[in-house]
Amino acid sequence: MMIQKLIIEWLFRRRIKKKIIQVKGFKKIKKIVIIINLDEKKTCELEALIHSFKALGKSVQSIGVTLADEPPKQSMPTIIRKNDFSFFGKPKTSWIQQFFNKKCDYVILIDRSNNYLLNHVAIHCKANCYIGYKSIPENELLTLQIEPLFENEHEVFLRYIKLIES
Repeated sequence: MMIQKLIIEWLFRRRIKKKIIQVKGFKKIKKIVIIINLDEKKTCELEALIHSFKALGKSVQSIGVTLADEPPKQSMPTIIRKNDFSFFGKPKTSWIQQFFNKKCDYVILIDRSNNYLLNHVAIHCKANCYIGYKSIPENELLTLQIEPLFENEHEVFLRYIKLIES
């Protein structure tokens, strides 16, 4: 599966250079997708973040991504594994393809490792803005990089995201 990783990373770099989109202000957006790396120790309070966005009238969908063959015991309604993609990064299931066909306004990446599979899923969201943790090496996909403290991360994400104006 190492070759699959290299192919997906190459496709990601190719796709990321296509075009730059003008970011919509937070007040104008409707749909947010939160993609969380299930292979990392959870630090962001996902439920609190989702609740905060919904309280502001935003539609929120959350997806967990894992490189493991068997997903970890999580309460995530939707989990994507590396086995859900072909050798060349094409979705094997229809629901992932349907998800890729939808457009969203913002994608929030709860990932500190710059995970190739998470980036692959995120770039297919065709979002207006990608928000995530500041990382080394820098994630080229991110429009806004946040370096929150470990306490109340969801509040820091929300505060910075609400500041985005068009």
